[in-house]
Amino acid sequence: MVDMPHNAVSRRPRKNKVMFVLSLVLGVVGVFYSKHYIEQQIAYYKGQLDKTETMISVIVPTRKLLRGEVLSKNDILIREIPEKYADSNSVNESNFEMALGQQLDFDIDQGRPLLWAHLEGGLTPTFSGKVPDGLRAMTVRVDEINSISGFLQPNDRIDLLLSYKNNGDQLTMPLIQRLDVIATGVQTLIDKRGGSALRKFSTITVQVTPDQAQRITLAQEVGKLTAMLRNPDDESPISDSPMTVSRLLNHPEPIARPKTPPTVLAPKIIVGDKYKTPGIEYIIGGSS
Repeated sequence: MVDMPHNAVSRRPRKNKVMFVLSLVLGVVGVFYSKHYIEQQIAYYKGQLDKTETMISVIVPTRKLLRGEVLSKNDILIREIPEKYADSNSVNESNFEMALGQQLDFDIDQGRPLLWAHLEGGLTPTFSGKVPDGLRAMTVRVDEINSISGFLQPNDRIDLLLSYKNNGDQLTMPLIQRLDVIATGVQTLIDKRGGSALRKFSTITVQVTPDQAQRITLAQEVGKLTAMLRNPDDESPISDSPMTVSRLLNHPEPIARPKTPPTVLAPKIIVGDKYKTPGIEYIIGGSS
């Protein structure tokens, strides 16, 4: 067996180390230039795209959203895409605030453009799309009592009472019964997170007929409106009899005295220089 020189054996591991380090350096340089080249190409094609394509800002989820979730501002971001690839039903930068607070009717993947069809409100991005044909949405100013201390929510049903004065007497009577609340302040969906007691709003929006809208408008001018929360399944009417101060205090109602008809005086006629009350003239006897 022939022995290899000691110097040749010692040079081989050193040569392997040099080749390894050189390969590593070349790999790092290659990765750097490859990344730089890719970024240049992306910037180039993006610049070309910006020059030739009209872009539009759409709303996309930042995570996968599931059916039943309520859309919040933290769940979305604005992304630009070519207009020709955008759906006409997309939620965009100009109207996305109408989508906030709405509930999702479908699952939607992260990064996919959000459509109005994905939301409980349906295809229309406007609040008026929620009002059925023949009805109107009317906003009524309320105070803390009428807001049921913040617990009043969309889809609740209320009765409206009117308090007013009539000939010095204070009266309260039902104005309209079983009105559907479709918004409290700017909230149009039920808050299922238990924060109702912390919500404050100064208006409610109810669904009314045109005739009811006129009655409410006039009632706000002549007296004060009070809302009573009603069970959504309760269809029973409340009494139309007005509540008076006497009924409130269990006092007998004052009896209206019958009015005495005015005395009608017979007209007088002038005979000569005297007044004479007309009467029936009798002719007694006579000659032929």
